[in-house]
Amino acid sequence: MDTFFWIISKLFWSFGRPDMFLFLVLATGGVLLWTRYLVLGRWLVCGVLGLVLFLGAFPVQQWLLGSLENRFPEPELPDKVDGLIVFGGAESPRLTLSRGQPVMGNAAERLTTFVYLSRRYPGAKLVYSGGSGALMGQEYKASLTARLLFQQLGLDISRVQFESRSRNTWENVVYSKEMIKPAKDEKWILVDSAYRLPRAVGIFRKINWQVIPFPVDYNTFPHPEFRLGLGNFSTVTGLSWILHEWIGIVVYWATGRMSELFPSP
Repeated sequence: MDTFFWIISKLFWSFGRPDMFLFLVLATGGVLLWTRYLVLGRWLVCGVLGLVLFLGAFPVQQWLLGSLENRFPEPELPDKVDGLIVFGGAESPRLTLSRGQPVMGNAAERLTTFVYLSRRYPGAKLVYSGGSGALMGQEYKASLTARLLFQQLGLDISRVQFESRSRNTWENVVYSKEMIKPAKDEKWILVDSAYRLPRAVGIFRKINWQVIPFPVDYNTFPHPEFRLGLGNFSTVTGLSWILHEWIGIVVYWATGRMSELFPSP
């Protein structure tokens, strides 16, 4: 069932994400401009242009993303914790293999903060969870990049348990729990991108594993700033991954992978 859910979600998003949809609408409108459906083509092209300009003029992305990133504030760290867990997603494993050194994309703060906390809590168990979320290329595991980066940052990787089967956030949590079998009274810190924490925490609560969420990788200011500007397709691309997270929250809740629609502290 988990594999079916994963495949369907990947296929849906490959063809249904907003930037791809708007590109297809724009391309269709451009073609229609040279046919007898000239008027329809104009409407399609102008509609896409108007939407892009609107997204550039108003901080829609900031509103949608800020509500996710502000949901869980940075916690007051306890004196002692039993374990730290971090999710992958910032790594570029294929480039890592090609170049022979760790290559990171966005959200590298997840791993650097994990290393920082590992030094603050030298007795804590350490778990890295990250396989591959790609439909093709499952052999390229994010944990390879993480291992190399941890070594470069001076972390003793013999302390770290690596979970590399997971393909999405649900499997990150479930497979990690299966691997380490935490006791109910253990205190764990979850390090993840701030915008992903509502969904991640919702999954942890669903499977009865309480964690302290530690947000990193911010993309917004605490209070959205209103700035007029011109939109472009990078604006739409940015909105796509934000909507991806909101859709994920709703789908995970609707399919029983979360008990709360929008978890809070």
